Amino acid sequence: MKLLNHPVDMIAIFDCQGKITPYKFKYEDRPVKVDQVIRYYQEKLAGNIRIVFVCINRGSDMYELKYELDSHKWYLFKK
Repeated sequence: MKLLNHPVDMIAIFDCQGKITPYKFKYEDRPVKVDQVIRYYQEKLAGNIRIVFVCINRGSDMYELKYELDSHKWYLFKK
């Protein structure tokens, strides 16, 4: 996996219990749909709490997306 840490535009689903599910994001001006979230966990880096999502697209492309709780920003961390 290649380390990127690029901010991305994201469409996500927030349910009434507060669970976040990434749905689709834009990378290099093309949409990428998240087919499956393999796992997710929280990390704390320099005081910033992030939720990390390890996702699959088209059965083989793996992505790591991060959602920063304080700034409400999404990042494509690894591809």
